[in-house]
Amino acid sequence: MKQLRYFQIAAITLLLALGNNTSTFCQSPQNNPSQVQKVKDKVRKIGLAEDITVKLLNGKEYYGYVTDIEPDHFEITEVDLKQRMAFDYMNVKKVRKGYGDRYYLTGKRLSPRAEVIITIAVVGGIITFVGVTFP
Repeated sequence: MKQLRYFQIAAITLLLALGNNTSTFCQSPQNNPSQVQKVKDKVRKIGLAEDITVKLLNGKEYYGYVTDIEPDHFEITEVDLKQRMAFDYMNVKKVRKGYGDRYYLTGKRLSPRAEVIITIAVVGGIITFVGVTFP
């Protein structure tokens, strides 16, 4: 009986912790001029005809190669959508050079750094499993 009571307390605590997820509604964050300048500099540093990942303020990511760099926007040819897309610097959260292969579970592309981390974690897990199972 005492064990059931502990289970109930744990379940209620978990539900209260998960249920206290309040969302706030406000305007999307605006880039300050220094952030816009950072994005401009990064796009110029990456250069024309180079692979790029563009992350927008709304969280969407696009992958392609740079086809045009202008003072107020830049264009890429998106590899998944197979079309040219223009982005205003003010709407871009960040950019990075390159893009990884498509992750088969989510359909999103992973950065090369994430691919290395996942590979190390999987290999480490396999080595640990073999080491624990066959001492």
